[in-house]
Amino acid sequence: MSSSVSVAPNAVESPPPLPLLRVPAWGQISGLVAGFCGRRGGISRGPFAELNLSARVGDDPTAVRHNWQRLSAAVGGAVRFVTMSQVHGADIATVADPADEVGAADAMVGGAVSVVLCVLTADCVPLLLVAPGHRLVAAVHAGWRGTLAGIAGRTLRYLHQGCGVEPEAVQVALGPAIGGCCYEVGSGVADALENQWGTMRQAVRRGAAAGLPSGKATVDLRQVNRAQLLAAGVPSDAIVDVGPCTRCAMAEYFSHRAATQAGTTTGRQVSFIGWCE
Repeated sequence: MSSSVSVAPNAVESPPPLPLLRVPAWGQISGLVAGFCGRRGGISRGPFAELNLSARVGDDPTAVRHNWQRLSAAVGGAVRFVTMSQVHGADIATVADPADEVGAADAMVGGAVSVVLCVLTADCVPLLLVAPGHRLVAAVHAGWRGTLAGIAGRTLRYLHQGCGVEPEAVQVALGPAIGGCCYEVGSGVADALENQWGTMRQAVRRGAAAGLPSGKATVDLRQVNRAQLLAAGVPSDAIVDVGPCTRCAMAEYFSHRAATQAGTTTGRQVSFIGWCE
């Protein structure tokens, strides 16, 4: 279920600083708030420790609410966080008002003041987009299915057709996600991606070349999404990768693959972008 979460910035007294990852160049964009959380800095316990921000994975709802309050304090403003019901598809929603709630979608576009768009992940790629000259932002969730469907390029077309934003005016950050070092898939997934988007030697490695048996492959989803962004017209110097492979850094980031291999469950970290003034 999607939500629109409003919390007071002082709801948590003197919270410790969250270890947020940010895009240094975006610090020059007036009014923009954006960042990538990991799993540290919250109060959740067990497999959800510590900063789980999903209410749909079985965590204590009180802990999840408290974690959102900690994020609000870190952002430092009275903002409304808007999430979506991510379904590994390619639907895009517009958030035009702080009261908006989003249903099933895997990307959101908005520009309203005090609205922060959020994407929850635990290995999938979170993409944050900003068009400073248009005062518009977008948050995108790209698992392999969304990547196959071209969710990144679809979001750019949505911005262009609906808002008049040229791809050359967009800056993109791809946050912490499982890397090609750890994302092993069946050859059918690799075949589907390359049949749709062309051969990508940097992103897809097969069989013996990846140290895997025949019929297996590794995929770097950030590389695939980067290729789609470049093909859509985003300048290469406007695209940055932020953070490590979530599977490699599972002590600092939630990783669904790591949890599954351990026979347990896990939480979700948030990536966020919006305007606070």
